[in-house]
Amino acid sequence: MNPVASTQDSLADLVEARREDIIQRWGARLEPPPPDTAEELQERLEGMLKLVDALVLVLRQDALEARSSTGPAWAHARELGLRRFQAGARVETLVQEYGLLREAILEVLDASPRPLGTDELRGLWRALDRSLTEAVARYVHEHEQALRSRELRLQEILDHAPAAIYAKDAGGRYLFVNLPFEAISGHARASVLGRSDLELFPRETAERFRYNDRRVLASRMPLVFDEEVLQPDGAHLYHTMKFPLPGVGEGQSWALCGVSTDITATRTLRQERDEAREQLQRVLTQLPVVLWAFDTQGVFTLFEGEGVTTTTVSSQGMQGRSVFEVFRDRRDVLEVVLRALAGERMSTELYLMGVWFEVRLLPVVGPDGRVVSVSGVSLDITERRRAEQELRASETRYRLATLATRDIIWDWDLVTGEIHWSELAPRILRLDTSRPLPVMDMAWWTASLHPDERERVTRELRQALDSRDGHWLAEYRMRRGDGTWAFVEDRGRVVKDLQGRPVRMVGAMQDVTDRHEAEAEAKRRAEFEQLLIGIVGHDLRNPISAITMAATTLSKREDACPRDQKAVARILSSADRAQRMLHDVLDFTQARLGGGIPMDPREVDLLDLVRQVLDEVQQAHPDRRLEVDGRGDARLSCDPDRLAQVITNLVNNALAYGDAFSPVRVRLRSQQDTVTLAVRNLGRPIPPELMPRLFEPLKRAEARDGHRNAHGLGLGLFIVKHIVDAHAGRLRVRSTHQDGTTFLVRLPRRPPARE
Repeated sequence: MNPVASTQDSLADLVEARREDIIQRWGARLEPPPPDTAEELQERLEGMLKLVDALVLVLRQDALEARSSTGPAWAHARELGLRRFQAGARVETLVQEYGLLREAILEVLDASPRPLGTDELRGLWRALDRSLTEAVARYVHEHEQALRSRELRLQEILDHAPAAIYAKDAGGRYLFVNLPFEAISGHARASVLGRSDLELFPRETAERFRYNDRRVLASRMPLVFDEEVLQPDGAHLYHTMKFPLPGVGEGQSWALCGVSTDITATRTLRQERDEAREQLQRVLTQLPVVLWAFDTQGVFTLFEGEGVTTTTVSSQGMQGRSVFEVFRDRRDVLEVVLRALAGERMSTELYLMGVWFEVRLLPVVGPDGRVVSVSGVSLDITERRRAEQELRASETRYRLATLATRDIIWDWDLVTGEIHWSELAPRILRLDTSRPLPVMDMAWWTASLHPDERERVTRELRQALDSRDGHWLAEYRMRRGDGTWAFVEDRGRVVKDLQGRPVRMVGAMQDVTDRHEAEAEAKRRAEFEQLLIGIVGHDLRNPISAITMAATTLSKREDACPRDQKAVARILSSADRAQRMLHDVLDFTQARLGGGIPMDPREVDLLDLVRQVLDEVQQAHPDRRLEVDGRGDARLSCDPDRLAQVITNLVNNALAYGDAFSPVRVRLRSQQDTVTLAVRNLGRPIPPELMPRLFEPLKRAEARDGHRNAHGLGLGLFIVKHIVDAHAGRLRVRSTHQDGTTFLVRLPRRPPARE
């Protein structure tokens, strides 16, 4: 039998002859497509045209071949279902398209003068229904495959979470657990699902779990608490959050979800820290020292320690008094205090209140780089001073040794050539003490010098021996016993006889390798930061400017098609975002290098500036509502460009992280000497764990559902804080579930001049 044999006036020939008319009528029945989906519409028309051809092929086949599932006609139907799924269309749309095709075919057949038999129409509709069945089956198959893939991916993500995550139904039976939960419970996932806590854990533990579950389901509110769980290796403390999952019925909760994090190690570390702090406090209060601190006005805020008992004053008598008042007759003390308040760290010896103290002063610097207080410790060295005086009077060698440093003390007899080293020398120079030490004479020392520095160091030593003052100071590299090189700082003083001839040299050697490495690292870091500024400021700014100029020129072309205009608009938007990120990086680098963000203050009406900035932001977010409420005189001296940067960053943050259906409100309030700016948005609050680090660089909250603008480098709030600090202002933030998030910026009308 010939499967394609037909007569001239068969139904297959009629459908094939009118195929273009059928597709045209089908396309006219579709909903008007958007103007930018012309290619998609053309693809749909071509797909339906192939479907009509496939129907013609089925009409020309015999019944056995038409019922086969491997024929090209049904393969095309399955391909059509796959394409509609990949295009994101709903299955209802696919069914609707087949219905419209049926209407178009029927309309064409009704207009034909050829009479149609019932069997022919039944065969045509049966073929069309079979094609729809194949297309829908492929669509459903692909949809199920995608759902399974998403479920597996979600399971994989949750299995890699550091906390145990689980879900239960209202009866307490487990619906989901991740891998960390398996480790905690000691049960495999397959044996956990569908079972309750009473079947998995000891009764006491299970009842505690069920009690907290009932509290969550009854209150329909999240519950956060710490709970102790007994495991094979002992009791573990978990920080747990449980929250209800909304059910189908209104106001009902059909399940709950829990997240439990093991904080046992954290608790142990916290206890160890507290114990170490208490022990340190006990040690400090028993040592002969005085712990003290005073503010920028010189007023003592701390004055205590065992060393206070050796003085003629009390701790209570000193706190609250001014150092300038207590030591008003001591010029040397006041000079040291002023140097510390100017930011200088130092150590000195002072005779205070009848006692000799070794005083160490440490200025405490605030975020703006200014000293906010001075802390220090004073060690009672009265006995040491007395012993030193006695030894200086009776022992010349000790007197000379104290002129050098306290690390490796050496004594070189210039007559015999012998060098006596202190006991620290073998350890600091890493000599092998398991066997006899080498003869550490002048020849050994010279051979230990680095070849590149040997000539210089020995020459400077000879010059010191011949000099009048006999003082020698040198830095050089010296080979240790293990073959490594140490940077040392060496100091010595020459002793001469009555005839002025050098007979002895005493000195001290200090290992400064760590300091050299730190200086080298700091130098490399500074060079890298300078290089980064150069790259960002020059090598990136020029190409971004070129891209912006070129895209601007293209946007002004009148012959550009809508697709090209949209692409150019995206280029301009991306270039503008890159320019903002470039400015953020430059401001961040300047702030981190210590130079601060440059300012150009002038008289500005802050209310006008706020309205101008919000107009610009509104153009970028036409679908959002921005409100301004200004009261009082908002004039102040500031850098308008930098404050515009502050307003833009805060408002954009509010738009990005706030409720998309609530307005962002900007409020201005005037006081006598200050102006306060508040930016408020509703929505979920800032996570409490992020609040302490909110203004640190490269820190930002994760983007939430619907917050497409929550992207960037995480430098916005860091730069905002530095700009506010540069204006001598204050920046605060409040964030709660009830009131939303509010950033408060308080600025002085006349900020003090920057040094």
